[in-house]
Amino acid sequence: MRPIVIGDPAIFRIASGPGRRSVVTAVLATLLLSTSAVHSQNATEASLKAAFIYNFAKFTDWPQAVLPTAATFTACVLGDNPIRDQLDRTLKGRQLSGRDISVSEVHLDGKLRSCHLLYVSGVTSAQVAAIVAAVQGAPVLTISDIDDFARKGGIAQMFVENGKLRFDLNLQVARSSGLQLSSKLLALAAHVQ
Repeated sequence: MRPIVIGDPAIFRIASGPGRRSVVTAVLATLLLSTSAVHSQNATEASLKAAFIYNFAKFTDWPQAVLPTAATFTACVLGDNPIRDQLDRTLKGRQLSGRDISVSEVHLDGKLRSCHLLYVSGVTSAQVAAIVAAVQGAPVLTISDIDDFARKGGIAQMFVENGKLRFDLNLQVARSSGLQLSSKLLALAAHVQ
């Protein structure tokens, strides 16, 4: 069994057929069986979420006008310092489709539309509505672990179900934002709206 490295599409791969395994089970099994997996990092919730966030970006296409070939990909985090720190460690030295990646912290009153990816956590339902409204129609891949985030206008919502990290997608919002989600990503979602 080969080790899974953060950024490897295998982080989303699951066995096909009637005996499908969850993404997290496959990732954790590989991490536990491999001595060099993820550069000896522990499979913490923050590291798994950071891996999912990176892979959401890998399986999303932005309009060329918004993300030219030479541009830096901007991943923003609002309200979750441990995820920001882990995402910064995970993405250090990596590229996304040949582009450098920067990770930055943003605030509710910040320039949210300047992010290519926005991870949101630890905010109220009213703040979620304000964030979604602030980026509506902009090519910003919004991701969160907040309940009903995808139904409230976000694009991707991660959640734990039966001890496994899963995700829902809002394809309608992604399309209206000018983002193209890979069919591979859509196939692995628990629910697609």
